[in-house]
Amino acid sequence: MWFVYGKPTNNPFGREKEIESLIRLYKLGQPVGLIGPRRIGKTSLLLASLEQSSIPFSLISAEEFIRGEKGFDFAEFLSAYITTVTATIYSKAGYKVILEKGKSYLKQLRDLLGQIKVTFNVPELYSVIELTLDKAEKRKNLKNEFREAMDLPQILAEKFGLEKIVIGIDEFQYLRLAKQSIPGIYHVMRSKWQFHKNVTYVISGSLIGMMMELLNSREQPFYQFFYLMKVNPFDRKTSIDFLRKGFELNGLKISEGEIELIVNQVDGFPAWLNLVGIKIITERRSVREIIDSLARDVNLVTALENDLKKLSSTARAVLKSLAKLGGAGRPKDLGMDLLSVNRGLKQLINYGFVDKEERGIYRIIDPMLTKYLIS
Repeated sequence: MWFVYGKPTNNPFGREKEIESLIRLYKLGQPVGLIGPRRIGKTSLLLASLEQSSIPFSLISAEEFIRGEKGFDFAEFLSAYITTVTATIYSKAGYKVILEKGKSYLKQLRDLLGQIKVTFNVPELYSVIELTLDKAEKRKNLKNEFREAMDLPQILAEKFGLEKIVIGIDEFQYLRLAKQSIPGIYHVMRSKWQFHKNVTYVISGSLIGMMMELLNSREQPFYQFFYLMKVNPFDRKTSIDFLRKGFELNGLKISEGEIELIVNQVDGFPAWLNLVGIKIITERRSVREIIDSLARDVNLVTALENDLKKLSSTARAVLKSLAKLGGAGRPKDLGMDLLSVNRGLKQLINYGFVDKEERGIYRIIDPMLTKYLIS
């Protein structure tokens, strides 16, 4: 199926150059940070580059371990990290590791311990797993185990003679929520990662302002550690080519004018291009009807509201005022007191909703968000 909405693909359209660049960076051992707004295709790009690199890799998403608005299940994250890293390296070494999907990562970690104990002599690994399981069940602090776990990729790569492995963490900025469990979590990671010769680290994040602060601020431990790559929307030609090919493969005759109408509406965001493609194929309504009702589509509304609920009331009011101005404007034009506006804009930038452009203009990044807010 050409058009796919809501889940990553390991064969993203029009990202060949980015994939090639990422693979070269992995092989060089250069840590990489992918930054871009939601629904731009970062996870697909990450997945495709890892699979095409022919390098053993482990990929997890920090977002999976968020609990409520500001909670983070650190024990599950640490269990997932140890489990996926170990399973990846063991399988590459030619040994089968059986993990039952649907189980919690803590239970998978216990299953993993039973399997590897009868196979290998890696005392560092046994120790970390046993202590993690014991302390997690007793709800004790896991800081020491976390420090030890950060060295496991390098230890295991050396143990099994692997020249290079890649460790990926998607939506990396959410690890900040783990600071309550592990104060200085980023300091610990940097202090370990910088000495790993056989491991390349790649991270991604959609809360753009937060990621830039984390990776570009002199006060932060990861300052100048990652090579940063910004993931942009498709350009106009790529968007048109993507839609044209998708419609051709599905046997639909959609005119060039109608394709351009779609591109004008969604402005190169792969998620929305895929959503429109699916709707045209399945609903068999005219392109104009689908475009005119897109801002009310349940899939789009659900996705955007899930993002918006993370904002303060002030930030949401500022965002709506920007939308009423067509998606871009200056603080003084938003009809609110400047203190509130600046506070709201700061959160909107941190959360990847808004960009600051030249001459003090702020712009909503996703055009469909603008259309939704004024629909």
